[in-house]
Amino acid sequence: MPNGDNQPNQTFQDILIDPLGEILKHVGRAVADAQKDLDRNAIATETELADIREELGYDIHATWYHLPETNIELKLSISMQWEEQQRPGKPSVWKRSLRAAPFNAVYKNLFDYEADGTSQIKAKIVSIPPSGTIERE
Repeated sequence: MPNGDNQPNQTFQDILIDPLGEILKHVGRAVADAQKDLDRNAIATETELADIREELGYDIHATWYHLPETNIELKLSISMQWEEQQRPGKPSVWKRSLRAAPFNAVYKNLFDYEADGTSQIKAKIVSIPPSGTIERE
């Protein structure tokens, strides 16, 4: 637990109030990273098995795991804000920004926020086959 000097900063970092698009990008990256880790593990296993195939003559291969579909459900506190955008050499403009904070115990307690006010975002990330095939010589 942070000490009293930096606790407010840590509390706001725990809340993670960000533009909604950024939150969704982080979720997508986390799913992609999980798939990469599964692929790296299969490659490492295949490399280890290559020695066994060569040494013992067994035709065994690594199992490749695949995330064909990932369903995500986020409970968020969403707010709309106006933000000024500076444009070099032009007048600034005001643009709406949708900001979100994951609804968790820190957010609930800090802002005395009721769960009835949360929004729910459901997303589905589905893998698709690559657009082309790789030819090997």
